[in-house]
Amino acid sequence: MHATNQERKLTAILILLAVSVTHAAATTVSIDAPDYITGNKFDVTIMIDDVDDLASGRFDLSFNSSVVNATDLDDIDEMNGEVGGDEVPVEMCHFTDTGLITLLFKPGVSGAVSGSGSLATIKFEVVGKDGDSSFLNLSKGLLVDKEQEHKNQIIIPAEWIGTMVTLGSPPAGTTETHTVTVYVKNIDDDKLDVHLLVDGNDKGFKSVSSGKTKEYDDYSMDEGTHTFTIRWFDTDTDEWYEKTEEHTITGVTTIILLTDDYSEDEDKISAQVYVNNLDDDDLNVYLYIDGNYKKYISVASGSSEDYGEYEFEEDEDTLHSFRIKWLDPGTDEDYEKISRIHLTSEEAVTLYVDKHTEEDIILLPDETPTTVSTTSTPIQTSTRSIKESQPTPTVPHISPTPSEDYTGGNDLGHRITPTYTLAGLIAVLFALIQIRRI
Repeated sequence: MHATNQERKLTAILILLAVSVTHAAATTVSIDAPDYITGNKFDVTIMIDDVDDLASGRFDLSFNSSVVNATDLDDIDEMNGEVGGDEVPVEMCHFTDTGLITLLFKPGVSGAVSGSGSLATIKFEVVGKDGDSSFLNLSKGLLVDKEQEHKNQIIIPAEWIGTMVTLGSPPAGTTETHTVTVYVKNIDDDKLDVHLLVDGNDKGFKSVSSGKTKEYDDYSMDEGTHTFTIRWFDTDTDEWYEKTEEHTITGVTTIILLTDDYSEDEDKISAQVYVNNLDDDDLNVYLYIDGNYKKYISVASGSSEDYGEYEFEEDEDTLHSFRIKWLDPGTDEDYEKISRIHLTSEEAVTLYVDKHTEEDIILLPDETPTTVSTTSTPIQTSTRSIKESQPTPTVPHISPTPSEDYTGGNDLGHRITPTYTLAGLIAVLFALIQIRRI
């Protein structure tokens, strides 16, 4: 029953692909397997080169079942391929005849893949004896473009290439091929995307967690010296790194490549700058460091904004100035604050925007209104200690001489009038006393 359903599925796919148009690009599908088999088991990998927008496909693989035989066809998860860094899951693989298997694949997550890589890897075992040979042949191959999903039924043309395998060691003077399994161990403190290159050919990348080892693939390689290169980007240092090793292959080999541990520069001198807006208005705040403009950000009232990290050379003076400028819409005036801070390592610097209101504007009699602004006394801090000085209001200048139209309607005028009245009463009483004595 299971086989019947599979056959129906295959028939449905073939019917859908019956009407097609030619795809523009040419593609090659080939078999990667050892020329000579010296062990009891080996892998057959179906490789693909230069494909665009591959959405699904199928092929038949035939072989001499008296020499070699396919195994573990139920474990399709272990057969999955990878093209252009994207996984190509195998949907079905089963025997359709003695010495003949049929395999279907479909990129499920990405929907379509482009580039080069593998479509599937099938495990084989040795059945015959030394000297026996079997041709591994690909037939009924179909590669479907992603436009198939939109019923345009585009088939990607491809050249399908088989190979020959022979049991036993190669003849004297013949270069022997061996299987090389490559692992990458990540000893950095971050998860890394590590690219692998074998003899200069990019084999894709895999994400390797910190402290973990990941298997990349098995590679069929001739005896001799080969180069293995890994490349990765480290977010701690914001740099790309590369390591290359040479290994001489003389048999079935396992190679483990190690990344390096790159952490943040412990001697780095930098300031992570934040601006905290204490005003009741949203403000555009401009940042200057050591007199040089850096950037401006709109900082909402009562909130902070990250202005980024700024690095300084070790041989520079450790005292640096941080200046912020802004226009306060509440007073329609420009303000600025300057802080001077000693930096000897990585520091967090927070600069505060002071609150200004209309009450800060004092009108003087018969004179043009004058703004009373707050200024901050420049501060100096020791390492890892940053303190803001409290703003000191400027004391307004008050003229001691009233203007000509000054009405005297203040407290001082009220105090002077009773004083003269009391003095007059005392003088009258004193005069009356003197008269009575006469």
